[in-house]
Amino acid sequence: MKNACIVLRNCKDSLSAVDFGCVADAFLSGGYAFSEIRILSSEEEKEFSDAFSALRAEAENLAVVLPSESLIAVGSRLAALLGAPCSRRTLSGAGIFEKGDFTLFLLAADKGEAGAEYVRGVCVPFLEGKYGIRYDRMVLRAVGAEPERVRRLLADAKRMSGDRLTYNYRRRYAEDVIEIVYDSSVPRMLTDDVLRLLAEGLGDSVYALDDTPIEKRLVQLLKLRDKKISVAESFTGGGVARRIVSVPGASEVYFEGLNTYDERAKIKRLGVSEYTLGTMGAVSDETAYEMASGLIATGDCDIAVATTGLAGPRSDRTELPVGLCYLAVGLKEKVYVYRHRFSGSREDITETAINYALFLAYRQLKNL
Repeated sequence: MKNACIVLRNCKDSLSAVDFGCVADAFLSGGYAFSEIRILSSEEEKEFSDAFSALRAEAENLAVVLPSESLIAVGSRLAALLGAPCSRRTLSGAGIFEKGDFTLFLLAADKGEAGAEYVRGVCVPFLEGKYGIRYDRMVLRAVGAEPERVRRLLADAKRMSGDRLTYNYRRRYAEDVIEIVYDSSVPRMLTDDVLRLLAEGLGDSVYALDDTPIEKRLVQLLKLRDKKISVAESFTGGGVARRIVSVPGASEVYFEGLNTYDERAKIKRLGVSEYTLGTMGAVSDETAYEMASGLIATGDCDIAVATTGLAGPRSDRTELPVGLCYLAVGLKEKVYVYRHRFSGSREDITETAINYALFLAYRQLKNL
C-alpha cells in the first residue's frame, strides 16, 4: 500500500508557515505513513494537476493538505478531476473522496489539533474499514537518556520484532518519544517483550509508558500525593511554570512561580544571601540550593523547583561556559541540586533545562 501527500502552500509565506505536521503525525500514529510528500505552490494549477495525476496512478491513498479557506474550492476541483463526489464532508470543507480502490483525503493545514483529531476520528477508522486492519500503538517517553543508547535499544528492538512493528522515534530538547505501531495480528507477547526491552534499557530516564507529556505526569502525581509545588526561575524565564499551568487542573497543586532574573530579586524574593552571590555567583550549586530552600522555607509548598544558568549566546562577566546550569529540587527534608551543561541555541538550552527540571521534580516526588 502506498500513501502519499500533497501540501499546497502560499508561495509568499515561509516554509515554516506550512503546518501539516499534526495531520501527518495523526496518520502515522494510526499506522499509515506517507511514503511521498510533495509541497507545491497553491498558485500553480498545472503543477498541482500533474502531481495529482501522477500520485493518483501510484498511490492507493492520497491526502491533500491546504489552508482551510481553500478547501471548498479545491474540493470541487478535485471532485471533477477524480470523477467522484465527496462521500464524507465536514462543515469546514474537509472530506473523503472515493473512486474504486483509490481514496482522497482533503484536509486543512491550519487546524492544528482539531485537524489531527479529524484524521484520528474519521480518516484512520475509514482506512481500518477499507483494509480490515486495525492498528494499535504503544508510547514510551523519557528524558535525559543518551542518544546513542536510545539508538542501540531501537536497533535491538527492530532485530527482535523484524518488520512486524513500526517504530516512530523523535527526540527534542533531550526528551525521547518512541511510538510503536502494530496491527491486530501481532502477538501480545512480542509487543510486551519489545516494550520491556526499551523500558529496562532506558531505566530511570523513563517517565511514562503512554503518550503523557512530563508536565501532565507531574501534575497527576502531585494530585495523587496531595502536594503543592512552587517554582523559582532565572534563565528559564518562567518556562517551567508555563508548562505546569498549561495542564488543566494545575491550580489544585501549583502555589506560585517567581521569575527572579536579577540577583536582587533572588535576594529579596527568595532569601539568597549576598555572600553566596558575591562569592559563588548567580550560576552556582549554592545559589540554586538557596533558591529552592527559600521557597520551601515559606511553608506554602511541599516541593520546589529552581533554575539558574547561562543560556547564551555569549557568556557573561563570569566567563562561565554557555549552557552551564544548576537545577534544584527542594523537599522539606532535603534539597537536591543537579549540574548540567547543555548545548545548542539559546532556545535549545532553555527548553532542554525546562524538560529536565520537570522530569527531576517528577522523579524526586515519585521516590518519596
